[in-house]
Amino acid sequence: MLFPGAALPLHIFEERYRLLVRERLDFGVVLIRRGREVGVGGVEDLYEVGTLATLERIEALPDGRFSVLARGVDRFRLRSVEHDRPYLTGRVEWLRDPPAQARPRLVVLLERYLSAHGVEVTPQLTPDLGRRAAWLVGTVLQIEPARRQELLESGDPDLAERVLANELTKLEGIGRLGSFQPRQPPSN
Repeated sequence: MLFPGAALPLHIFEERYRLLVRERLDFGVVLIRRGREVGVGGVEDLYEVGTLATLERIEALPDGRFSVLARGVDRFRLRSVEHDRPYLTGRVEWLRDPPAQARPRLVVLLERYLSAHGVEVTPQLTPDLGRRAAWLVGTVLQIEPARRQELLESGDPDLAERVLANELTKLEGIGRLGSFQPRQPPSN
């Protein structure tokens, strides 16, 4: 899964993706709802909303593999999937960004969440943070993919704040439990 603005380092070793890197400078990233990318059965169902990734850095390795850095650009809705290449292609409809708005509470929650994970950083309150709040939260939160997908699809900063606040409540509850010292059994 990839959100707009997020970096995605990839090690490309499968032949079909080597071909993709040689043929394209951008590609779509879509979460698989059911099935597997490789192996028996293959992809059975994809989520409809994904992110366009653009290749920012490509390092060709001597054995034909690639080390790449891609970055999420824009969201899209997948309208159809085509199987005419070794990798999936599709037709898409581009989705609009949510409106820009200041999100001071989001900044505070995000700082608390990052700090709980040992990352000391203070996000800056900018219009872009308001516009991409849901995607920033989806990028950093360690939650189930379907919940992250909901953030990607909606782009709703209010939803991002609710999800982030909920995760902080869970983390802080775990922290309190982690400091709990069980009672020692009585000695005979």
